[in-house]
Amino acid sequence: MTMGEEANKASEEAAASPGRPEAGIPGEHVPALDPKIQDQLGRVFRSFCDDLVHQPMPDKLLVLLARLEAKQREKK
Repeated sequence: MTMGEEANKASEEAAASPGRPEAGIPGEHVPALDPKIQDQLGRVFRSFCDDLVHQPMPDKLLVLLARLEAKQREKK
């Protein structure tokens, strides 16, 4: 299952689940999503971030960083 398919599945489950129960005690924290949906979204998000971290940095960003470092060296 791809990340997009997992995200769609989690969204569909959230839409299909009944509304969250109201808090019985004032100030009590009531999760907005079912724990299963939270777990699914967490897995999708972690997978996305892991993929993103391992992508090469774009050349344009590398050029901008090099320029910034050069200007900082000039100031010293």
